Amino acid sequence: MRSLYQMTSIDDDRQRRDFALQVFAQMRTAGVTDVSYDADEFAVRYDGGDAVLHLTNLFTETRDRSPAEAREWLARIVPSLVTPPATPDDWEDVRPLLRPVLRPSTYALDDGGSRIRRPLFPFLDELLAVDYPDVISFPDESKLMEWGVTAEEALTVARENLAAVVPVAELPDDSIVRIAVDETDYLSSWILVPDWLLVSTANFEHPPVAFIPDQQTLLIVPGDPELLSQAFEMVEQEYREAARPLSPQGYTVDESGLVIPMDCVSTGNDAEVARARTVLASAEYGVQQQWLEERLQADLEVIYVSSLMVAEREDGIHTVAVWGENVDAALPVADFIAFATEDDDRTIQVPFATAVDITGIAPIPGVHPPRYRTGRWPDAAVFDRLTQVAVAF
Repeated sequence: MRSLYQMTSIDDDRQRRDFALQVFAQMRTAGVTDVSYDADEFAVRYDGGDAVLHLTNLFTETRDRSPAEAREWLARIVPSLVTPPATPDDWEDVRPLLRPVLRPSTYALDDGGSRIRRPLFPFLDELLAVDYPDVISFPDESKLMEWGVTAEEALTVARENLAAVVPVAELPDDSIVRIAVDETDYLSSWILVPDWLLVSTANFEHPPVAFIPDQQTLLIVPGDPELLSQAFEMVEQEYREAARPLSPQGYTVDESGLVIPMDCVSTGNDAEVARARTVLASAEYGVQQQWLEERLQADLEVIYVSSLMVAEREDGIHTVAVWGENVDAALPVADFIAFATEDDDRTIQVPFATAVDITGIAPIPGVHPPRYRTGRWPDAAVFDRLTQVAVAF
């Protein structure tokens, strides 16, 4: 078994190295010659090592293509990535190119929050993009001043531009519909077009539900409980296997036609909705945890970055963040905080919002999705109050 594992690992390393060489060739064609391969990060560094092209997503997207198709695709994509067009400085020039895109809240953590974005749904952000023929560019906030507009105004224009090109058609109301179009870069963003979901499903007997398991997939499902159960199971698998995952959650419309996450309403599929919420939260906090741990280690800060735990109760699945005694921790937002004592090995679980109110802990500035810094362990009086409101698991 060990020999088989070692052979598989060697084969994977060889495939990755061969793929990096293909990317090297396309970069040289684009005039980029100062290139080195970082095997540990599976990335290509260039411009003296200051610029990095991560290869994981590119590698995944070429796996199902023939060698000829992969070469043709890389020849088109790589030059656009390493020598992207300059974002227009003039508002009238850039205005028709703007589009809204959905990305996970942990997308581009290393950019320091400079991209133009706003939180939209739990663990999903709306970003401003500039649409070019072969690449999507993400301008930073400094461009807003040059354009003379606010982020809100730019994102509104982006939605208007998308609405002008998104088709509206009556969808069948008895099956799971997978939207198929030639250009899929903005497919998941269609739900941002005002009233698109509502108008396209006006014939539905049940409220419509949209699923966006990855950045280039959109499914529309009538809110029939049986159909939704099938959809949730299928979407979770697609989300877990996606090269660019987005969300396993379903999104429906409220009374005004506004698109909202399904965990904002009560349905006959509450168990599936809760599971999707938990899967998404666990994935996003997991990505953030790894990033924060590396950052804190580099800064020599001693803070424990807590994992988001999952627990079952009689009323369903829930998330839990553990606050250990005498541990300075960064807690993810969860359904419950578990207070774990040292002396008597006792743990109590308190609803998250209640625990925040009683202990006074606050979100860490600039951290998204949010985490709460614990600091000092609650004193005896505060712990007694927490014990009185604790719930059983």
